[in-house]
Amino acid sequence: QEYLVKKVIDGDTIELADSQKVRLLGINAPETSESHYQDSKDRLIQLIENKSVKFEYGPEDKDLYGRLLRYIFVSDTFVNLEMVKGGYASVYFFDPDEKYYLEFKTAEKYAKENKLVIWTVSENEKCLVIVTLHYDASGNDNENLNEEYATFKNNCDYPISMKGWEIKDSGTSIYNFKNFAIDGSSSFTLFSGKGADTKSKLYWSSTRAIWNNAGDTLYLRDSKGSLVLYYSYP
Repeated sequence: QEYLVKKVIDGDTIELADSQKVRLLGINAPETSESHYQDSKDRLIQLIENKSVKFEYGPEDKDLYGRLLRYIFVSDTFVNLEMVKGGYASVYFFDPDEKYYLEFKTAEKYAKENKLVIWTVSENEKCLVIVTLHYDASGNDNENLNEEYATFKNNCDYPISMKGWEIKDSGTSIYNFKNFAIDGSSSFTLFSGKGADTKSKLYWSSTRAIWNNAGDTLYLRDSKGSLVLYYSYP
């Protein structure tokens, strides 16, 4: 059966002619407030808006928001895979044994190696490194947020302004830097909970744990949306 795509909402969500919303399986595209949001949305519009598409089911029919979860095809084009290979979305699977997981990871590797769209590299790529990502706090992570933290170091010998930079997990959690600069050859730590910001300590002020204990990815982007670093675990 074919379905008509009425509207593209963002780089991984569409609306059909019958008003049902569909979330593309296996990918995560930038949200409205994130870098490359418009690039990703425009590419999906180009691929499927006002076109008839075919679906393939995944392990689950719908997500928590009632959106259908589908792999999408236009003629011979596997749309979900095309978004990853073009650098418009990252791979996002709950279960690495899922049918297309390895194919998607290969496509993502291609996009990374060619520095496409969301994988465009920052001029500060060689300066900022992650020293520690402590993702598993003692006890209930949500009740011990400041034991969940990431420590970064500037390996260059000059200060770097991080105003307008952002940190993101593999989901939708985003931390935006305000007026902050890291001195040369120095470090700072970003805690998930609340506190008073200093030159060496910043606080996300989240009300819940950010980093998934089972596995996650940290992305650090500069004010242009270029990738400074990313760190995946386990």
